[in-house]
Amino acid sequence: MIRQCSEEGRLISEDEILVCAANQRLLSSPPADRSEEVKNILNSIAKKSGDVHKLIAQDGTRRFYSSQFMTEAYAMILLQKQGDPLQLIAEIVRQNSKVYPRPVPLDIFTRPPFDLAEQEIMDHIKQMATDKAYCDIGLITTSTSRDFLYSALHLEPAHASLLAEWLDAGRANNP
Repeated sequence: MIRQCSEEGRLISEDEILVCAANQRLLSSPPADRSEEVKNILNSIAKKSGDVHKLIAQDGTRRFYSSQFMTEAYAMILLQKQGDPLQLIAEIVRQNSKVYPRPVPLDIFTRPPFDLAEQEIMDHIKQMATDKAYCDIGLITTSTSRDFLYSALHLEPAHASLLAEWLDAGRANNP
């Protein structure tokens, strides 16, 4: 089940596994103890298999994925996607600004695994502009009118603007 869900590009929760296992009559314990049985089986699978991993969501629930079909980074995005979209966008922007360093094209959030609508993204950006928790997130528009986000914690505005311009127009025009 875990591998199949990962191949489909999604995480599977412990509760989903419990329901599927119970429906397929794969559990030997009485109904009251099935949750504990599934938890023990999943812990064993995660320890013994080289590709099955668990993630803990903010609400404490456990999700699983197989590294045969998705990376940890992709799985983390899927996990974050289940929470606050503002936090998801900010974390992606901060990570890119810090690790790579580069600004993030706004339109990336319309594609998988994010799959946000353009209007939804713009609404989130407006919200972020008024929330102190996201005061480091800046918006840059390039000469081709493409929008990028960066984190001022990790990139100076002028550097972020230069990088955005390079990513958007310069790289394509310089073989």
